[in-house]
Amino acid sequence: MARLPDKSSRFILISVFVFCSSFLFLDFRFNTFKPIKDFYNSSSIFIKVFSKQVIFSPIYNSVSSIVNSRNIKEENEELKAELNYQLIKNYIVSNKSIVNRNIFFGEVDIEKINSVLIPSKVVSFDVNQYFCCDKHRIFLRPEIDDDVNSFKVLINSEGIIGQTIKINKNLFEAILLSDKDHIIPIQDENNFYCEAKGLGVPKKIFCDIDLTLGVNSFEENQKFLSSGLGGIFPKGVEIGNISEIKELSDREVRLIIELNADPLSSNFFGVLK
Repeated sequence: MARLPDKSSRFILISVFVFCSSFLFLDFRFNTFKPIKDFYNSSSIFIKVFSKQVIFSPIYNSVSSIVNSRNIKEENEELKAELNYQLIKNYIVSNKSIVNRNIFFGEVDIEKINSVLIPSKVVSFDVNQYFCCDKHRIFLRPEIDDDVNSFKVLINSEGIIGQTIKINKNLFEAILLSDKDHIIPIQDENNFYCEAKGLGVPKKIFCDIDLTLGVNSFEENQKFLSSGLGGIFPKGVEIGNISEIKELSDREVRLIIELNADPLSSNFFGVLK
């Protein structure tokens, strides 16, 4: 059986009811608690705005910025690779002789350029060694599923860079023209031939000329081209210009030739099959 509240309990309940009713009456009649309500509302709005702008928005913007930066970087890399590929193709189109592997071979149809060019990207290039030492090598990975063999011409959008020498399954090594162990047969526009060796200095090769052969008409900025001899490099592609003529003796001079193609101009190259 339920117990009814005693008199003191009923008095407390009635007092509380009257007290609360008085507060409600004062609020409805005179807006007594309006400042407090306004303060509460403004505080709530302030807390929401502060949390959004000072806490959540920076975090969201930071995360979004990181994601967007990563996406933009990937898109830029793809666009850069595509641009370099097109520049290499344009270089080949403007120098059709570069697809002619050797003067003894027939010319490749320029319309089939996609089938003779393997786009490749740098995996490792020791730039410090390139500038300090005489061994100039570069490691690349083909961008398409195609075989890369040894003794193939490596080019970029500026010209011939070197040739492939060692091949693994998905990686190949190339020796640059400036490597001290590399040799490329070249000729000038007067059909003077010599074997140019790598100087071991960036973008430099050289020919030592025996003056007793009766050839001494050399001058700075004189152009040299690939001769096509040797079975690797095509004929008639501009290699570089004489940057310096050193007198080694009364009977011998050294022609130092600065190469047109810079391996540091991009990290994207093409291999001629």
